[in-house]
This record gives sequence, C-alpha cells and structure tokens, in this order.
Amino acid sequence: MNPGPREREFSLPGIRLAAREWGAPGSLPVFAIHGWLDNAGSFDLLAPLLGDCHLLALDCAGHGQSGHRSADASYNVWQDVGDVIEIAEQMGWSRFSVIGHSRGAGVGTLCAGAFPDRVERLVLIEGGVPMVSTVTDAPEDLARALTERKELSGRKGRVYETRDAALRGRASGFSPVSHSAADILARRSLQRVDGGYRWHMDRRLRARSEIRLTEAHIEAFISRVECPVLCMMAERSPFADRPIFKRLLSLFKDIERVTLPGGHHLHLEGAETEIAARTRAFLGLRDDG
Repeated sequence: MNPGPREREFSLPGIRLAAREWGAPGSLPVFAIHGWLDNAGSFDLLAPLLGDCHLLALDCAGHGQSGHRSADASYNVWQDVGDVIEIAEQMGWSRFSVIGHSRGAGVGTLCAGAFPDRVERLVLIEGGVPMVSTVTDAPEDLARALTERKELSGRKGRVYETRDAALRGRASGFSPVSHSAADILARRSLQRVDGGYRWHMDRRLRARSEIRLTEAHIEAFISRVECPVLCMMAERSPFADRPIFKRLLSLFKDIERVTLPGGHHLHLEGAETEIAARTRAFLGLRDDG
C-alpha cells in the first residue's frame, strides 16, 4: 500500500493550489491530474494501490480546496500545464510521470508535448486529447466564452437541502457517477452553507475556453511526446469511438491502449485494482502491499 494521504498546499503566482500527497519523498515522482469539475479525491481509490511512488494529486485551479483564478483570468487548459511545471519546480522534480483522467489526461498530453525532457511516462485514463475546435470557429468560440464568463462570474451555485440531495445531483450531473464516487468527490468539494450544501468550485469553469486548440495544434504536441504512453479507456466511454479521438491517439510514437469495463469514472467505480496493476507495471513500480 502507498502510505498517505497527506495534505499539501502550494503558493503559485496569483493562486494557491491544494493537493493530496501519497508515498515517500525520494521515490518515483508522479503527478495525478483529475478531470473537469472533479478534484484530487478522484484518485483516492487508486493512489493507495500504486506501490513505491511519490504521488501528488492536485486540486486544479478552481476545483476542490484550491483557490480560484483572479477575476480577470480564465480557465484555459494550458494554464494547468504551467501550474504543473511550477509545482514540479517547488517539489524539486526535474523529471516526473503523469497520470491524468479525462481533462487531466489532456493536460498530461500538453505537458509531455511542451516539456518532453521532463515527462518520463504518461498514463491516460479516459482521455488524452483536449477539446478541439477549428480556425473558422475561433471568433464564435471567443464571443461565447467571454459572454459565458461574464454571466457565470459571481455565481455561487445551487444550494441542496441535504448532503444526500447534493450527492444525487452530482451523480446524475454532466458526467454521471455512482453515488459512492460522488461521495468521495464530495469530501473535498461539498461545503456546508446557509440552507444546506453547495458544491465548491469556480462557476467560470463551466464557460468554454476563449480559444480552443485545433487538430493541428494537438498533432504538434503529440509529435513532441517522447515518453511511453499507457491509455486506458472504458467500455462505456462517451468519446472513445469518436473518429477524431481515435485518430489523434494513434499519433503517439509509443502507446499501449487498453479497454476496461466501466464508464467514464471507472477508476472510482470498481476498475481501480486493474488500473493500478497496469499502471504499476507500466511505471515499473514495486507493489508494497
């Protein structure tokens, strides 16, 4: 078992980021990056099974217990890459591996493409390709993003009368999860407020990115990824069969692709043991359990 977790906090320019830390300093350094509107608890079942690594599961900006970006900022996916590199500097990690789920897997791909000399191995769970758009869609994307950001600024979100109602709301939300998975995510994101419970996150996360990367952009990033890649997709994945996703994944130089039972949050819903076993083998980790 991987000992932990321990709570960490990092001060970055303009923002404070929280994280959960597992394992012993000095062992293999690994970042774990969660998906959109999740938090570091996304790895609570997987992390203890990973053996002898030093794993840092981030609450990305605007999520979980981390701070929100400033009022004049946005939540473009590449900003998380900068946060990962800044925290790596603070940790003294010149090289590291990345485990990413969904949007976090896209962050991992961008990180490995932008800094191929720093990412040793890349594990993608239900993701690996950021949301893409076209050049001709860019003006409309920008207009919608700015409008949505203004509309969402200052919103605090729905208040649920009971904790169980909040869990049911998350379980049936934008990306359905089991009640038990919602309960795990709630431990870092659900807050008691006047009148009940509210999910803590920056509502601006729901706005689209001002500029989305194109297929050509993603191809360029993938072409620079030098490390081996392990991609684990779910049988009930919402996007694994999309032609653009399949084509872009095929461009990695060294990729092992696996399909496992489950849905989009399979690492929180019963597949964590098999995911951990495959990840340990891929990263060359000893099983301390």
